Amino acid sequence: MLRAIRFIVDLFTQRHGIVAFVFFLVLGLLMRQSPEPVRESIVTTALSTIYYPAQRIVSAVGHYQSIVEENEHLKEENARLRQETYHAREGLQELARLHTLVRFDDKWDYPIVTARVVGHNPGRFLTTMIINRGTEHGVKENMPVFSMNGLVGKVSKATFNHSRVQLLVDPNIKLSVMDRRTRVVGFLESMEGRRLTALVPAHAGIHVGDTLVTSGLGGIFPKGIPVGTVKEVRMADLDVMRQMDVEPFQEFSILEEVFVMEKEPDWIVKELLDE
Repeated sequence: MLRAIRFIVDLFTQRHGIVAFVFFLVLGLLMRQSPEPVRESIVTTALSTIYYPAQRIVSAVGHYQSIVEENEHLKEENARLRQETYHAREGLQELARLHTLVRFDDKWDYPIVTARVVGHNPGRFLTTMIINRGTEHGVKENMPVFSMNGLVGKVSKATFNHSRVQLLVDPNIKLSVMDRRTRVVGFLESMEGRRLTALVPAHAGIHVGDTLVTSGLGGIFPKGIPVGTVKEVRMADLDVMRQMDVEPFQEFSILEEVFVMEKEPDWIVKELLDE
């Protein structure tokens, strides 16, 4: 009995050719002796069995291609949604910045032009920048430029639709400032285009942390625009003066929008500028 079982197992596992031959021989004899409908049914079943793996492969390839196309579509949709989210976030931030601008409109009786920064000077230190507003929009030379944080500088040149802004850190700018706490007036300038210093009388009593604003003297900048805070107070070359290091409120390298105040210089300043 065991020998018979082992023979059958060997026949189906090791002698595939013999099994196939016997199978097809028996199948042929049955088909010869079977009626026509039975033969057609046998042929149909055999063909479907033979082509089934190929059909499965073709179906799998088509399904894979469909998945690839859907994946590409989802990637494109994801990129589009990310871009829309970015624009929406930028729009909300800009709306918040413009909303804050309302308090400046209430403080000074001058029209304000909103402008975008479109370029910087290529020098070693950032001392000028270009904005996308010019004479077409009412911008003229020597108009004050500020941001929500504080003073930025002034317009040094205006063309039809662009203007150059001279930044507060430009060594060529001399600015009259006032300590908000003591009301003492001093003069602020830039050292090598990197840091701001101010000179005040020695008896002023200015402390580290005090806030400096524009004094309104000089005819270009109106009174009260925030400039910066006092970082250090030390002796100056003259005993009657004190020199202060000033930290500006505005970080100039990250400016995106600025506001130009449509204030022209006072008449006495115009005379000095024309000389």
